[in-house]
Amino acid sequence: MTTLRSILALTAALSLNVAQAGLWDRLFGPDNYWECLLDEMPDTLTYGGAMEKITQCKKRFPDPTRYRLGKGLLGPKNFSGCLARYLKTTKEPLARHSIQNACFRLFPPN
Repeated sequence: MTTLRSILALTAALSLNVAQAGLWDRLFGPDNYWECLLDEMPDTLTYGGAMEKITQCKKRFPDPTRYRLGKGLLGPKNFSGCLARYLKTTKEPLARHSIQNACFRLFPPN
């Protein structure tokens, strides 16, 4: 009987963690295709990795024209701030180009 209770408690705890992860992503994750690229592309090392991340973002946000300019209190404030924040750890050319496009869309330079 104790083993059954332990298994049920473990199952309930794991289910709660999965539900919380989904809620966390909804509250604090990307809201559009361009934010998804900014979240996913930093530290990308290979062309294949960059293509995979582009594909994932397109699946999550199929309409790249739906977005709002800028993002929240903790994000970059302008185009150059966006580039500085997201390009510093990214060497792969396609990933860098994707980040530049996303920064341009979300923080158009004046």
